[in-house]
Amino acid sequence: INWPPSSPDLNPIENIWRVIKQRLRNRNPHGGWKLEDLKRAILDVWENEISIGLINRFVDTIPQRL
Repeated sequence: INWPPSSPDLNPIENIWRVIKQRLRNRNPHGGWKLEDLKRAILDVWENEISIGLINRFVDTIPQRL
């Protein structure tokens, strides 16, 4: 299998981070987060908006992206 070494296609966490970043932009479109607020927001998104189903979908689609 040939693919770039840092390809997000085989790194589901990269897709999860993309979703987290989008959710954070939706909450604060202009950025400018204070560090502690950003940490809390990331944790809140992770705990309340990232489901095991979403994670499984990214993992399950890896073979299709090869």
